Amino acid sequence: MPAENTERRILYTKRKKKGECPRCGKKLRKGYKYSFCDDCRKFFRDYNKKSAKAINKVRKARYEERKEDNRCPRCGKKLAKSYKKIICLSCLEKQYTYNYGKKRPKK
Repeated sequence: MPAENTERRILYTKRKKKGECPRCGKKLRKGYKYSFCDDCRKFFRDYNKKSAKAINKVRKARYEERKEDNRCPRCGKKLAKSYKKIICLSCLEKQYTYNYGKKRPKK
């Protein structure tokens, strides 16, 4: 595989147009519904599983540490002693906007 991103992208598009697996160059069957061959798909599945476990472990540790320090687990902002929720108002607002596509109504 070439080292430069542009070279890799050119190779990827050439192989894809020829009907080959973009990663290894193996010829794919006609009408094959995936871009990558079975071996490369298995490689990506396994790779993502391993990296996801490591990332999740770090995220959980950071979440717990921030929660114990009375900080927002998402952004790390210090929360007031009288504040009852776990997540700060700005993060709650962002989450509401993400979920519902609009600002949260004021109470």
